[in-house]
Amino acid sequence: MNYHLGEWISIHARAERVPPRFTVSITLGDLPEGWQPGGKHARTWSGLVGLVLIAPFVILLTASVLHNLGLSAPYSWLSGSTFAILAGTVSLFIGIPVAIAMNLWRITRLGWRRHGGSLDGLIALEVAPLHLAVVVVAVLVGGIFVAHLAVDSYACMSGVRSAC
Repeated sequence: MNYHLGEWISIHARAERVPPRFTVSITLGDLPEGWQPGGKHARTWSGLVGLVLIAPFVILLTASVLHNLGLSAPYSWLSGSTFAILAGTVSLFIGIPVAIAMNLWRITRLGWRRHGGSLDGLIALEVAPLHLAVVVVAVLVGGIFVAHLAVDSYACMSGVRSAC
């Protein structure tokens, strides 16, 4: 069995005046007709840089989860290192946003155009497993951290002093 999705995952929308209609299509494979890939393509170096940028915080988060599950050796080792804490902090606030932006920039094709009474829009992602993995992990880890802050803030505002 061949599970190859193609080179692009795209969402193409078209709005037409005469007759009035709106069409949305999702495509796995090539870009829709008339759309050309941009000049920037996925490169291995940017995926590897993204991995390096998110790795310190992901490692610290994994050690924290293992500590909560009863395996405290990695957490004890990392929490005692000032360098590890600093690297994790820089990774969280600088590395994750840079990794997301840098990798999405390489694999995303956005565009819109008008012609003949219609308006076309395109959002497409190049199927590049390394880049997609970096973006998904960075968004998940960053999202979990932000959700954690929101839950703690809500608990603090609701009167739970231990969350403040």
